[in-house]
Amino acid sequence: MKIMVYSAISVLAIGAMLSGCATITAKENPPEFSPQVFPAGQYTPKVDNFVVILDTSSSMVRENEQRALTARNLIGAINQSLPADLNFNAGLRTFGHRAQKWNKPTTLAYGMTQYSRSGLQKGLSSVNYAGGTSPLPTALEAAGKDLQGSRGTSAIIIVSDGLVEAGMSRAPAALAKLKAEMGDTLCTYTIAVGDNPAGEKFLQEVANADGCGFSETAQALAEPGQLGSFVESVFLERKNIPVAGAPATVKPRDGDGDGDGVLDSRDTCPATPKGVIVDESGCTLKLALYINFDFDKSEIKPEFAAELKKAGDFIRKNKDVPYILIAGFTDSVGENVYNQNLSERRAAAVKQYLVDNFAIDPNRLVARGSGETNPVADNRTQAGRAENRRGEIICCAIIFPEE
Repeated sequence: MKIMVYSAISVLAIGAMLSGCATITAKENPPEFSPQVFPAGQYTPKVDNFVVILDTSSSMVRENEQRALTARNLIGAINQSLPADLNFNAGLRTFGHRAQKWNKPTTLAYGMTQYSRSGLQKGLSSVNYAGGTSPLPTALEAAGKDLQGSRGTSAIIIVSDGLVEAGMSRAPAALAKLKAEMGDTLCTYTIAVGDNPAGEKFLQEVANADGCGFSETAQALAEPGQLGSFVESVFLERKNIPVAGAPATVKPRDGDGDGDGVLDSRDTCPATPKGVIVDESGCTLKLALYINFDFDKSEIKPEFAAELKKAGDFIRKNKDVPYILIAGFTDSVGENVYNQNLSERRAAAVKQYLVDNFAIDPNRLVARGSGETNPVADNRTQAGRAENRRGEIICCAIIFPEE
């Protein structure tokens, strides 16, 4: 018999209107999601940390539609499917609140903490209201802070209708920026609820910006066996359990299989490509920091002192890294030649700041301007242009000679 994830209480408890908070009843029962039972002892965690981002904006309850209930029931089924014997660091974040209920556009309903099935369900049950706009980019930035300092690999799972309202369209750029900061340690997955083709397409664009995860629909996950496949793909690795009577595998002696200088017994990334600079755990050494500039300016703004200190400390600590790339960029306003020169001045300003304030050998810093190429936001908006006026400090890049 299939297990019903939703309850009569959940059907009566979502909604928020301008005049206050109100309950809502779906026109028909939401889809039924069947949790998958994974036998204990046969799986290990694929990820060390995960954050579920739940859309609680007004479109999730508009016209008495069932999207909010579907989203809650789906997350509940995923929660019931996760093996209780595995350790994760977990969180549940919501976005799109009415100011009358919550005074922040995004909030952490659960975590970040050691995962427990009951804890996540309690956090999910506390999400009883929906309303407001859809600040998914803000939620992604907050999720990045939730994961900041976490060890190992992480996953973000976004459950939303994907309807592009004010501010929502910046989500792919926000995720790309977060991906640049976290690198291969992050994968992002999206689940579209509401059977809306435009929303599904947008959430696919968000997942594609990550370059690691994928997009699904709630409708597809309601099909037999599909929820279990999703959970296994995102969260679990099957153990290689020996077959009875098969010869035992001989454990190899400690060595350095990928030749990165870190012994296999300590190497948590055992297949690093040759020539890549690694940290003490054998994983690719990464630094990706962004700072922004005022229009037509190349002066460093004081508000970015803390970010530049992170870069300076990183560069001084990792003395084996021969080169750090500093890239300057502009928005699309102005002539190409002027913007190229401006981007070069911005890159040079960041380099000089690091040399002056952190006694870094200038020969280790490679400053290059890229003009208005590679925008991270929409140049058609004032906010997007402000984001594109930036400098990037990148490690550890393979730096080719300029033509």
